[in-house]
Amino acid sequence: MEKDYYKILGVSRNASADEIKKAYRKLAKGCHPDTHPGDSRAEEQFKEISQAYDVLGDEKKRKQYDQMKSAFSQGFRPGGFDFGGAGIDLNDLFGRGGGGRGRQVHYEDLGGLGGLGDIFSRFMDQGSHFRQARAAPRQGRDISSAVTISFDQAMKGGKVRLTVQRSESCPECSGSGAAPGSSPQPCTQCGGSGTVTMTQGGFGISRPCPRCYGKGMVITETCPGCRGRGSAPARKKVSVKIPPGVAPGTKIRLPGQGEPGPGGGPPGDMILEVAVRADPRFTRKGADLQTRVRVDMVTAVLGGRVTVPTPDGEASLKVPPGTQPGAVLRLRRQGAPRPGTGRRGDLLVTVEVDIPRKLSQRQKELLRQLEKK
Repeated sequence: MEKDYYKILGVSRNASADEIKKAYRKLAKGCHPDTHPGDSRAEEQFKEISQAYDVLGDEKKRKQYDQMKSAFSQGFRPGGFDFGGAGIDLNDLFGRGGGGRGRQVHYEDLGGLGGLGDIFSRFMDQGSHFRQARAAPRQGRDISSAVTISFDQAMKGGKVRLTVQRSESCPECSGSGAAPGSSPQPCTQCGGSGTVTMTQGGFGISRPCPRCYGKGMVITETCPGCRGRGSAPARKKVSVKIPPGVAPGTKIRLPGQGEPGPGGGPPGDMILEVAVRADPRFTRKGADLQTRVRVDMVTAVLGGRVTVPTPDGEASLKVPPGTQPGAVLRLRRQGAPRPGTGRRGDLLVTVEVDIPRKLSQRQKELLRQLEKK
């Protein structure tokens, strides 16, 4: 049975990237392991939501997923290659062209479908079986996560700790899937090769053995801890270094923090999206920060100094004589750090002039004299 990632996130197939991101954040917030400790159902839901966003939140993967959905809607199926009634030509589908009599096609050739093989295993509920079909070690799947930090943390950088949900090697069977004290045995159907060959339409199609799912070995006694999967959902605390000046929406790649690799391959990566809480003092435009300061009318007319907030604390700002309401003054190198450069943006200060609501007769006379001059 195919997984509908659009349905999992509750969005339409034509949803924009922003709509998909908002739906993911809303759902993830409601079932995050940190807010539902010990709730296995919430953990599974969070994992499924994260898996859906990992595909739909990536433009390239989403395109591959949509292509695969289209292929499946026309009759493509992994188990029997049911192309008969769908009007699909195997050569056209695989993009091979020409004759093909006696040609042998492998499941691995799915990689030629515009990259569809990359998400084939995640598209089907039985995908884990397909992933196991390749005996060679492969890199594990990347996972997505998110963290929200304060404005000050974004400016100064530093380390944050978060809990992520991912699969870990089963501690009971050390990842073999076999019950402690037993071991996998060679598959009798494929003779331990992991593949069987079937003939269809003049093609010799080599496919993963349906009994051992291409591993060449079968488990006679499954591990009670992971039910033969070799892995189990686990929560892990991860320490992440945030660079100074990180911008909202920045994605940080953490090598080796993703899902473990099938067949003993290296683990995937974790893609961490950083959100930054708003600060009432500042708005941000690239590396420049914007703020506002109120000055009295005398300072605006005669000039002087006022105190303004900066990411590093308060600073003194010179107000030139005759400064008009709405004027923008610049404090250089008082903005946000530019990651990886050692430089900073500027702080742009908009001046708001306080106009007295009530003046004495003497004050009014002085202002009129000043106006005449």
